[in-house]
Amino acid sequence: MGMKEHDIDDRGLNADPVDPAAGQHGDTTLCPECAGSGALPDGETCPVCDGTGKATGRTGGG
Repeated sequence: MGMKEHDIDDRGLNADPVDPAAGQHGDTTLCPECAGSGALPDGETCPVCDGTGKATGRTGGG
């Protein structure tokens, strides 16, 4: 039985998520500055995420 153009392909929606954060709510994105480590390459605490390793939800700059 084929799918029609307007049918929604929901196969796999209940499968194990590849990204463990995919099913969680809240801001779980890695900090772009320290890539989730919470520290800069020189060992200083990351000023962007305050050492949490998670993005703070701030967007853009400018």
